[in-house]
Amino acid sequence: MSQYTTPIDAAFEMQRTMITSSHRAMQQGIDLQRTAGRMALSGLESQETAQRHGVEALHSATESYLDGVAATVPASGAGVEQIHGATDEGFARLIEAHAETFDAFERATEATVESHDELAAETVEAVDDGVEELLDAHAELHEETLATIDDAEEHTEEFEDAFAAQLDDQLERTAELQEAFAARMDDQLEAAAAFQEQLRSQAAAFGEEFEIPVEDETA
Repeated sequence: MSQYTTPIDAAFEMQRTMITSSHRAMQQGIDLQRTAGRMALSGLESQETAQRHGVEALHSATESYLDGVAATVPASGAGVEQIHGATDEGFARLIEAHAETFDAFERATEATVESHDELAAETVEAVDDGVEELLDAHAELHEETLATIDDAEEHTEEFEDAFAAQLDDQLERTAELQEAFAARMDDQLEAAAAFQEQLRSQAAAFGEEFEIPVEDETA
């Protein structure tokens, strides 16, 4: 791994972590919504039970009161029985209406929860597929990026190697030229020295050949 691919890997890993973290957070949110729906349905059932028990307790209390009245005032027995009948009928209708109302609420809530679960399942599936595709594309881009960097570095290394080899060749050729030039200069200097020596020799020979003898004036 080169000095360039290390930070690239870190950046891609950070993005991949962010994608997976967001995915998990979304799944947790949907799970919480599902749980909230189930809790709402359970709460509705508990509320219906508590209220039904309250109505039944009120019915029992009313009957106990009427029974007490009938026991205290025997002459009111017929009227109390009539009130008993009306009260029982009224509470029966109330309990029935209560049950129907909560049944309707429960069915609506169940339908909402089921619809939400179905929608949530479809959403989760779609998001899972999307995240998977995104991670695949992300991984592919990661590999392509690293390959591009490696290719560029490889070409750069090849260029540097070729340039270094070419420079070595040029330096070698330059050294050879310098050596050849120095050799030629030496040859030229030697030739010049030989030519000068030849000139001195010729001059000496010419002087000897044309030397004029000097007469002895004392003779």
